[in-house]
Parts: sequence; C-alpha cells; structure tokens
Amino acid sequence: MKLPIPAISLLILFLLPGSFSDLFAQTFVQVSGQTQTALLDSDNRLPGTSFEWHEDLLTVSDALRTGEQITYSFKTESPKPFTGLAIGWDTDGSEAVAAEFIIKVRSWTDDQPRPEWTYTTGYIEPADSLSGLYWAMLYVTPDGSAHERFEIEITAPEQTTISYLTVTAADARAETESDSNEENRIKLVDPEMPAIISRSGWWGDLPPGELEPDYSPQQISITHAAVHHTVTANSPSNPAQVVRQIWDWHVNDNGWLDIGYNFVIDHNGNIYQGRYNPWLETTDVRGAHAGNSNSQSTGIALLGQFEPGANPQVGDPETAALDALIQLISWRFNQRGIDPLGSASIPVNPGGSEVLPTIFGHRDVSNTACPGENLYTLLPDIRNSVDTGESVFEPEMPPFVLGQNFPNPFRKFTTIPFTLEEELEVEIYLYSMTGKRVQKLFSGTLSEGEHDITLEMERDLASGVYFYEIKAGEFNRGRQMIYFR
Repeated sequence: MKLPIPAISLLILFLLPGSFSDLFAQTFVQVSGQTQTALLDSDNRLPGTSFEWHEDLLTVSDALRTGEQITYSFKTESPKPFTGLAIGWDTDGSEAVAAEFIIKVRSWTDDQPRPEWTYTTGYIEPADSLSGLYWAMLYVTPDGSAHERFEIEITAPEQTTISYLTVTAADARAETESDSNEENRIKLVDPEMPAIISRSGWWGDLPPGELEPDYSPQQISITHAAVHHTVTANSPSNPAQVVRQIWDWHVNDNGWLDIGYNFVIDHNGNIYQGRYNPWLETTDVRGAHAGNSNSQSTGIALLGQFEPGANPQVGDPETAALDALIQLISWRFNQRGIDPLGSASIPVNPGGSEVLPTIFGHRDVSNTACPGENLYTLLPDIRNSVDTGESVFEPEMPPFVLGQNFPNPFRKFTTIPFTLEEELEVEIYLYSMTGKRVQKLFSGTLSEGEHDITLEMERDLASGVYFYEIKAGEFNRGRQMIYFR
C-alpha cells in the first residue's frame, strides 16, 4: 500500500571552493516535492517504512552538471520507528565506483538534539545486488534504540548525478527475544566443532516462514575462508538485533535470498549461524559476501568497525572474537584438509582467478576496505593460530601510535599526526580505496616522541576515500581519510 507523506524538501548542493566546516561552502538549490512511503506490513521482512525519491525530484540543471561534485541532502520523519537504515541509489548512467560516493548519516528521536554525523561510503555495486542499485553500508542506530528522524547527505563522484534514491527504515527490535542459550546452540559430538548459535537463537520476531526458507542452498567445497567486518558498533548491547538488521538488509534490499555471511561473530565470542544451511555440521553452502569468491569460500564476519578513520567509531577486534574466529576456521579447515598457512587459486572480482592465502580478507578479492585495517593486519597471526591450534590471541602491539588526520574531510592539505615510542625507521604511504599506492609521504629515521607530516594531495587525484599507512619494522597501521578536490 502506498501512502502519501507531507512534502519533503530535497536539497541539491553544488560544492564551491572554500574551507571545511560541516561540509564545504555550498550553494543550495532547493527542490520541494512529495514522495511515497510503503508501509512494510508483509510477512517477509522487518516492520518499517520505505522512502523513494524519483528522477523528477532529483533533476539537476545543466549548469550544475558542469561542476565537480553534487551533494544530495534530505531529511524526514518516519511514521514508524526504526533501528537501521538501508540506503540505495541509481545514477544517470555514468560508470562510478560505489566507494567513490561519500555518505553522511545521522538519526535521532524527537526529544534529542541532532547527533554528530556518521561517515561512510558506497559499499555494494549494482552488479552485486539483484536490485541493480548502489548501496551504502547498513546504518544502525548507535545504541540500538529506535529513532524517528533521519538526515542523509550523499556526495556523488565528479560528473555523476543521482537519478533514483531509496531508504528503508526498518525496526529490528523483537517483542520476544529468542533464547541463544545452550538449547539453541548447534553442537555435535565432534570435539573440534565450536558452539554455534542457531538461526532460531537470533531470529526474534522475524517471519517464521523465512527461518527455513524455501530456496535450495548450493553446496560448495571451500578452499578458503573470507574474513569480514560488519561496519556496525563494536560492542552492541544486543548483537542478535544487529544480525536481524543485517538479514533484512541483505534479503529485502539487496535481494540475496538470505543473509550473505555464513557465520557472524560478536565481541563476546558468540558464533551465529548466518546463511541457511541444513548440512551445517558437515557441508558448506554458497553465501553472498565476496562476489565471485563465494563459490569457494565460507564468509565469516566479525560484528564491528575496524577501519580507522571511518564511522561508527573504530575499534580493535576483541580477543574473545578472535579466539572464536580461530576456532571456527580450525574446525572447518580440519574437516576439509585445508592448510591455513597455504595458498590456493580462487575467483576474484571483476573476473578471473588469483592465488591467495587460504584465509584472506574481503579486500583481497573486491574493491572494499573490509575487513578493516585493524583486523586485516592480524590475518598473519590468525593463520598461525589456526595452524598451531592455539586460539589464545595476544597480538604484539606496534611501537607507535597513528593518529587521525585533521581536518578530515579536507581540501588539498591535511596533517597526519603520529607518536613513536622509540627511534625508528619509518615509511608513510597514501593508498587509493582499491589499495593502489598513489604517493610516498615520508621515508626516514625519526626520534622518539610526537611527529606530524603535512600531506598535499596531487592535482590529478580524484575526490574520494583514501588510506594512509605507517610502516616501521614488521608493524604497520593505517587510517582512512576523505578528500574533496
């Protein structure tokens, strides 16, 4: 059922040269109009509201099309409360990469002031979603509570305009939480199999008919394990609620039949069965988590945000989560006879195959920062732990601290702070979103103490998300920055 809602003002912003405040100085072209909301009362998804803005509301004049970038800004009140936002869009046909879109999101209740923005980027390409749309990473309310209002700004890449936009505001709270205690944990006699919370253990009030969906899962023989992060809060008070939110986004917005991950692990080390798999104890099924690599890998996601410089607030994986990850991979690899220190050929995006470590990060096969630098740099230790069977994880800390660049986002110049605990040979590099090294920022010996370097972006670099990385000895750490030309 389609119901009209009050007129919503959509602001199309043309970015002009100037200093950074909330964003850069802008000229506002205001377009008013109505959209429709579809109340989600069907039996196959979370309750909530779907918003759509069509091309007639998003038309941009030829004069604005000649500019470098356009930011689309909109805000509204949802008729139903929500705990997460799925944000998708289409373009005018230009071949933009999802990660080149910069998104700002915030939400609140009527009795709260507007909070700080959460920054993210485009995450899913149209070719990877049955919807045919670009999608940002799922936005989950920071404390898991229900909100009524949201505001979103999307900055498109240069020479790109948005022709359609949809936002699904869904409520993942459950009137009756499922019991994730022992009776809902899958555990066989096999001593190597970790305790896994069944789908019914986190399902809550999701439609019961979808608990065991009627599609036929595809059995696969894995050669690899793909490690992910969910880009949600690092220590959610209700992890099962976040898993439900991800399920709804994957199934009903992206059209992936089921949650894309085969397993999800929370900060307490609880392992959740993800994608439907009636043969879980002995056989893997194809997920929807790493593009072409899905055919030969099991996808394991740690709940949290481990990419420095991104939002929500970055963190480090908890030891309990890492131990659970090691135990889970050890069990599956021992079943399959897979060497955790080995490498094997696997399909990658956009096509072809590469020889990769049998335990790899999502970024190794797709254009993404996943699983985040703070988890990705631990993969060598994870491989070693799976090999030795010692799941107690105590990573050695680097002898330096890398700070967040400021200002961020920035134009042309920004400062990168870091502190050395001893005199070190240091190298600092700048990388594109795809992992390509684009600039050497520093190389040399520095004394113990606080330091900073000033980065001047090269003229030929496009606006978007970049990463800077410091290397010293066997250690490296990176952070994310956002650059506007």
